[in-house]
Amino acid sequence: MGRKKMPRFLIIAAIVAVILLGAASDCFFRVAQGEEALLLTFGRVTSTKGPGLYWKLPLVQSVIKESVTTIHTKEYGFRTTQSAAVGTAAKYADVQDESVMLTNDDSLVSIEAIYQYTIRDVKQYAFDVDDPEGTLQLAFEAIIRRNIQNRTLDDALLNKEEIEQQVLPDFQALIDTYEMGVKINDVRIQNITVPTDVASAYEDVNNANNEKTKRLDEAEKYANQVLPQARSKAYQILQEAEAYKAETIAQAEGEVAVFDAVYEKYKSAPEITRRRLLIETMERVLENSGRIIVSEPDSNILKILDLETSVSHQIDSFAEGDANHE
Repeated sequence: MGRKKMPRFLIIAAIVAVILLGAASDCFFRVAQGEEALLLTFGRVTSTKGPGLYWKLPLVQSVIKESVTTIHTKEYGFRTTQSAAVGTAAKYADVQDESVMLTNDDSLVSIEAIYQYTIRDVKQYAFDVDDPEGTLQLAFEAIIRRNIQNRTLDDALLNKEEIEQQVLPDFQALIDTYEMGVKINDVRIQNITVPTDVASAYEDVNNANNEKTKRLDEAEKYANQVLPQARSKAYQILQEAEAYKAETIAQAEGEVAVFDAVYEKYKSAPEITRRRLLIETMERVLENSGRIIVSEPDSNILKILDLETSVSHQIDSFAEGDANHE
């Protein structure tokens, strides 16, 4: 006995029911907590929906939903190739095209960083900027490179926290100009190092700078020892020169005063002054000569000058004898 065929109208009714159920299910949509939905009619945003259950016209209206509370984390300079699990460490791969940067003293550094953001305006995020994630990555790269290019190598290596604090507001300010509806929550510099390819050269430069600093410290220490001594000696020489100058001037002035006094006496009594000067000169010349015998040619008189007695008295007597002889 053959099977009875299902009536044709039942098949049609079943198909219509399925279509109606599918259409009915497509008429409703749910917006979860922390989400924001855009209702599009023929591709144009007609309303914004918060958390709740809503309906829409099938085939005419569509919905775009995004979380406005989820924190999105993006990596820069590296990528996670394997997430951490129980007993397994995470694995990472460097992205040198992003990470390697130039400082203002023409040195290279490699930077690994992450930034976190939330969507605060779904309409701007979805429609005002093409490829929001790519735009964020390029904007972050522009800000971080500009910051590093304003620093020396040592400054970049040692001031990671300062870089983070400066990059965050600059990054947000740049994103705001794009009007892409994103809030930057945090920027974290994971690592700043010298690229492996130039690490040995950097080490050589660092050693040379350390040696230079050491030599400069030694030179400064030596200068601090020698300069005070040299200044002290120079001061002493100057003081001695000033004293010698004063002494010489005083002596010269004294001699001038004596000469002036003698000259005044000479002007008043030339003969007496001349005789006295002769006597004083002879005293200085002959004071250690002892007894002197004077013999004149064509004379039978022998003159004896006894210098053990007063030289001036002998000279006076000698002068008087000459006068009497004449």
